[in-house]
Formats: sequence, structure tokens, C-alpha cells
Amino acid sequence: MDTDVPGSSGPELKEYTALLRRRWRLVGAGVLGGLVLATAGVLAVPSTYTSVAAVQVHPTGMAEFTGERSGRLTGDVNLDSEAQVVLSERVTAQMAEALPGDPAPADLRERIDVTVPSNSNILELHYSARSPEAAQEGADALAASYLENRGEQARSVISGRLAALREEQEGLYERLSDLAAENAAAQGAERVSADAQADALRQEIGDLGNGISPLSALHETVSPGQVITPAGLPESPSSPLPPLWLVAGATLGLIAGLLAALVRDRLDPRLHDTEDTARIGTVPVLLDLSAPGKRTGRSPDRSPGLLTDAEPDGQRANGFAHLVRARLAHQPPATAPGGEADPDAPAPGHVVVVAGTTPGRAGTAAAVNLAAALARTGSETLLVCADPRTGTAAELLGLAEGPGLAEVLVDGEDPTQLEVRPADVPRLRVLGHGRPGTTAPIQGGAAELVELLRPHAEFVVIATAAVSERADAHALAASADVLLPVVELGRSRRADLTGTVTAGERFGVTVPGAITVPRQPDPGPAPSAPLPVPPAPRLPSEAEAGSDSAAGRTSKPNHAEVPVGSRR
Repeated sequence: MDTDVPGSSGPELKEYTALLRRRWRLVGAGVLGGLVLATAGVLAVPSTYTSVAAVQVHPTGMAEFTGERSGRLTGDVNLDSEAQVVLSERVTAQMAEALPGDPAPADLRERIDVTVPSNSNILELHYSARSPEAAQEGADALAASYLENRGEQARSVISGRLAALREEQEGLYERLSDLAAENAAAQGAERVSADAQADALRQEIGDLGNGISPLSALHETVSPGQVITPAGLPESPSSPLPPLWLVAGATLGLIAGLLAALVRDRLDPRLHDTEDTARIGTVPVLLDLSAPGKRTGRSPDRSPGLLTDAEPDGQRANGFAHLVRARLAHQPPATAPGGEADPDAPAPGHVVVVAGTTPGRAGTAAAVNLAAALARTGSETLLVCADPRTGTAAELLGLAEGPGLAEVLVDGEDPTQLEVRPADVPRLRVLGHGRPGTTAPIQGGAAELVELLRPHAEFVVIATAAVSERADAHALAASADVLLPVVELGRSRRADLTGTVTAGERFGVTVPGAITVPRQPDPGPAPSAPLPVPPAPRLPSEAEAGSDSAAGRTSKPNHAEVPVGSRR
């Protein structure tokens, strides 16, 4: 029996959306925690107010000496250098003298920020403080200190240049006076040479005077800049900003919640959706019965119930039955080792073992719907309830409790005499578990039991106990044609699914896919210990041979050893 292609090994977008649906509480807790922390931060962090003073920087006219034309220029002023000057020790020291409390220049520099608007000669001086008044006073003091320092620097450069020019001019005057004294006694060619030297000195003195005059005027009129926008009184804090903090807190909380949800999901040993089932089990989900509770608004802890042709999910179950029938049509039924076909016996049917991965209703509910779908679509079907938790099949099919599989295995009863037909599914026969509160000893004669039941129907669907409780499914797998694990979403463990699939491969039975059902109500207490294991049930041909050989005996045969099918 071929299998469908399993789901992709890597996660897809729908898997992440399913993760969010499963772990929304964890993600929501992360977002809520981020908001709470952000709110606490807003309330705990002291408010900071920022005031801004705008200063227009003027050229000093001494660019060749002050370096105003080097670096990034806006007009004739290097604003990169000026921004660093604002943060200098000299400016902040002057600012500290103007502020109350004698603050340290280093502390003031930490509260200052300088920005330069594009394509302008404006410096925006930002100063932050704990109160609006202190911020305004600090920004004004910073602007005044910067302009005062810039003016003093420019005047100092001009004064130094003037002093140098005037000193040079005084030296030329002295040389000219000495030359005039020497020229008075000179005659002829010497006098002509002395006059020429005197003229040259007078020319140099005049040139120096031409340089001194504008510098003297500049010294008196130099303008370092002006405050074009005085610092205003801040109306609201610049930090912390509640909207920004709340958005940042929610974002960080969301990221933390998503990471926690991802880690929690990866560490969770349970299966939560069909994508998980296909990826972990490496088999496709052939029938998903978890949808009815979602669409009808019922509690997710509900059995899918007995599906009918009138329901969309009933039609999906019918489609699955057609798939099982088509896949098994060309596969001969498995036989017990060493078994020989009886030409006069009825054609053996196919055995489908439905094994739940969790205790409770899940496995039996899936088996009931598969058997009902096979019967509705035209096949004589026998449902065998091998799960000692007997209530699910009787509840779904409306059957009363009575003798069943336990009596067949222990007392040698004929299974055909214990089968019952549900009124709603005419072609379905049900062999219950029998003897409530006990466990039928299936593992002692699993192969013989399967061969005994094969001739009774086209399909024999056996609902076994959960693989996490008993090894009944493993005992039946070697003689079955198909093994179908049932995953109870939200409760089945990954290891149980992979273990069931691996067991099927080792026993050589086909595991074409899995069935998923919604989370079921918590199961009741486990049944009591298994009944004593009798001799394995024998086939009808073996029973006849056993009866002939026992005819000559004088001793009475043990009632527990009476072959199955010989009693009526």
C-alpha cells in the first residue's frame, strides 16, 4: 500500500500562525510585561526638559588666521569646528560661572547637544535639565558664553596681528630716522643711494599703515554672531516620552514573547496540529477529525461524534474509506506464518488496526468513524473493540454493553454470536470488548485472533488500547494489513507517534498516514489487570481436528480450551 508524500521537513508560514494560535497567552504575556515595564520606567525615570537657543554665526573677517574657511563650510564659517568649540572646556567653564550652584563643566557638557540645520550658518544649542526653568537658563547661558568666547578669540587674534604690524612699523621708522641722519652728511652718489633707501622704507611704512587701519577698525566692530531665537520655556518633558517608551516596551515584549513561545513550542513534547503531526511523524494526515469542534463552536474537548453522509466531515471520512479500499484492493491480505489458504473458506478480509497514542476516547472514536465510513460506502465491516475502555464505541453507536472480545479469548465464545449491528449503519457489525473493568488478553493470541476474524467481513477494523498503555497494537501489527495511528491534538506525545510509525516499519505493516482528532475529555481510571491468558484461539479447521482427537478421551475437556466457533 503506497503512502502519500509526507509534509515538508521545514516550517512554513502557516506553522508559525498555528504557533501564535497555540501560544497566544505566552505572546500576550510578553507584550503585557513589556508595557508594564515601560510604564514603570516612565514613572520611575525623572523627567528631563530641553530648551533650544538658535545662534547665527558671523564671519570674523580673519579667516586666514582663525581657520574659518577650512573643513565643511556654510558660507564663510566652518560649522564643524564651531560645534566642537561649543563643547570646549573654555565655553562650558564660562557657562558654569553664569549658572547658579557652581556646576562642573564636565557635567554641563553631558547635557549639551549641538545640531546644524542643512544649508545654514545656524547652530542650534540644546540644553537639558530637570526643570523647564533650568533648561531655559542653561540654553541662554550656553549661547551667551559661546558668542562671548568667539568674540574674545577673534579680538585676540586681531590684537596680536595689530601688535606685530605696529612693532614692524616702529622698526621701519627707526631705520628711516637713522638713514636720514646719515643722508645729511652724504654727497654725490652716496646721497642718491640714501634717498632711494629712504623712499623704500617710506613705502613699506605706508603699506603697513594700510594694513593696520582696517584691522584697528575690525577690532572695534568684530561680530562673532547673534542669538536669533532665545531659549524658550519647555512645555513638556523631552524624555521620557510615554508613547515612545510604550511602543518600545510592547515591541520588546512581543519579541520576548515570540522567542519564549518558539522555545516553549520546540520543547513541548506534544503534537498540536496536523502540520506538526505530518512533520514529526513523517507520514501525512489522511483524515483530520479535529475540525468539527472548531467549526460548530463546540468545546475542543469533544469527540467528533458519529459522522454521517449529511456532514462535510462525514463525506471526508467517506473519501478516506474509498482511499483505504482502493489501496488495499491490489494487496493480498496478510496471513499468519505457515498458514495455508482453505479453498472452501470465505475470502479473507483486510485487517486495519487503529491505535490511539493517548488513553481514552481518541483511538476508538477514530476507529468507529472509519468503520462506519467503510460500511456506508458499501463494504461489510466488522469493528472490534480491543480497548478495555469500552464506553466510547457503545456511546457513539448507541449500543448496550454485553459480552464480546474478552469472552471470545477467555471462554472460547463464537464471535459471530456476539456481534451486534447498529441501527444507523446497516453494514457494520460490532464486536465489543466485553467484561467491563477488565482487560482482554489480546497479546497471548494476537495472530490467531486476526486470522479468526478475517473471514467475517471485507474489512476488520480493530480499535486497540493506547500504545502508551499497552502493546496490543504491536502484537496485532504483524498480522494486520494497515496500521493507523490516531493523534489526539494537544495531548499526544511526539515520541508515541514516532514510536508507532517505527514499530509499523519494523513489523512490516504499512503505515500510510495518521488520523487526528481534537482533544478529548480526560480518560477514566485504567481497567484492572488482564484476565488469565488462555490457550490461543484456534481456527475452525483446527477446532474440528481437535474435536475428533478428543472424541476417544474419557476425560472432560477444559471449558476454557473449547475452540472459538464450536459453541453456540
